[in-house]
Amino acid sequence: MTSLPSLLISFAVVGLIFAFLTQRAGKINNWLWSFLQHFCGVWFVFSGLVKAVDPIGTAYKMEDYFAAFEQTFEGLNNVFKNIGPLFPYLAKFSTGFSITMVVLEIVLGIMLIVGYSRKFTAWLFFLIVVFFTVLTGFTYLTGFVPSDANFFDFAKWGPYVKTQMRVTDCGCFGDFIKLDPKVSFFKDLGLLLPALLFLFRSRNMHQIFARLTRNTTVAASVLATSLFCFQNAFWNLPMVDFRPFKIGTNIRERYALEKSAKIDVIGWVLENTKTGEVIKFMEPEAGKITYYKTYKADEGWKVREQIQSDMYVMQDGKRVPIAKTKVSEFVIENGDMGEVTSELLDEKGYSLMIVAYKLKGARQVETFTVQDTVFAVDTIQVTKDSMAFQRRVVSVQPRQVEKESFIPEPTYASLYRDKVNPLADAAAKAGWKVYALTTVGDAGNNADFKVKTGANYPIYKGDDKLLKTIIRANPGLVILKDGVVLDMYHHRHLPSPDVLSKYK
Repeated sequence: MTSLPSLLISFAVVGLIFAFLTQRAGKINNWLWSFLQHFCGVWFVFSGLVKAVDPIGTAYKMEDYFAAFEQTFEGLNNVFKNIGPLFPYLAKFSTGFSITMVVLEIVLGIMLIVGYSRKFTAWLFFLIVVFFTVLTGFTYLTGFVPSDANFFDFAKWGPYVKTQMRVTDCGCFGDFIKLDPKVSFFKDLGLLLPALLFLFRSRNMHQIFARLTRNTTVAASVLATSLFCFQNAFWNLPMVDFRPFKIGTNIRERYALEKSAKIDVIGWVLENTKTGEVIKFMEPEAGKITYYKTYKADEGWKVREQIQSDMYVMQDGKRVPIAKTKVSEFVIENGDMGEVTSELLDEKGYSLMIVAYKLKGARQVETFTVQDTVFAVDTIQVTKDSMAFQRRVVSVQPRQVEKESFIPEPTYASLYRDKVNPLADAAAKAGWKVYALTTVGDAGNNADFKVKTGANYPIYKGDDKLLKTIIRANPGLVILKDGVVLDMYHHRHLPSPDVLSKYK
């Protein structure tokens, strides 16, 4: 499995080769500066490319940061509290920010390699590294901040607890490799060193090729990387899929594995309510609770946070660590009727999963015309001693009635009627299990959506982050067989119903 040390060694080797070639071309001003240029340039190009294959994933990570920043600033009691409402607004443009940052990262790497406009490149590299350091620093340092405290309440900071972090990871290398937040932070602190060297000694940086060639290379890279990002963000699914639901994944088996995994309590963060002292106590044996023997409740000690181990399973009497993925959060509900997770994962044969992490549309007031019928009642004598009542229509008058309902966007509704539903109907006719997934927040719109689009399949609900992880499209189609992902389709490239014939 790829790790950060192996990546750094690879970057260093490539940097040395490039520096050697630069020397052979007679373009080196300073060997160290040249090596660092190539090393950092290759690093940025690679880091940008693994995010460029899935810019939507980076956009989701930015949304996590915006949400964490909003909560942090709104928890203040000073003028900076007013910054809080800015972040939900910025979150609306997270995809645009993501593409801009990814393109900038790749292009900046190329600028370092070719030595484009040395002073400008040095300043840009320095500012970007500072920006990344702030993000990774926030991610890591929130591990010292109790869940009930604000980041800027420094007096309340305590021992580091991983589960306290507001954002789980920085997304530095997308889904290609998940770095521990502490590693990410110190990685960026390390990058500050060459950034400062470039900034104060930019004249030592090499420049290869002629100025026109350098300018053309940078301009071409901006265009190429922008198109590449748009391809993977809007026009199709990610070119390379690093997510836990990628084609070939056995969701059923992975779900069972992660659900059977264990997490031990290995320590505690304890606070003394009398003195305010906060300490970290590690249990001598995982799963045992002994802290209370030393730190007694009657002396003012109480548990502030648990410290947990990583996930593991027991195999042949040994603990085998496993990585937690979004598969373990595959929880699907059928309205108020409870979970249908096991039912869906245990489905035998083929299934068609329609994923829509956001139903596009809005609740609006619709006006309906109903017919009000006015009746009159006539009394009729049936016998000498009995009477009967008979109704007759006096008039029929139209009346306008207003009702709030969910109205899908026209193009979004047409996509379902013209492309998604015919495929779903064909799959159901072939004996497939067909269902759609949407978010908990949209669950109240499901009934209206089915009526407006003519959908004949059930719509279940799940967590929005789960649905965004399953497929980077809205809507997107996932074909499964016995819990294994066979294929995925972006809504821009939906197949005709005839494609189902190949799954036999």
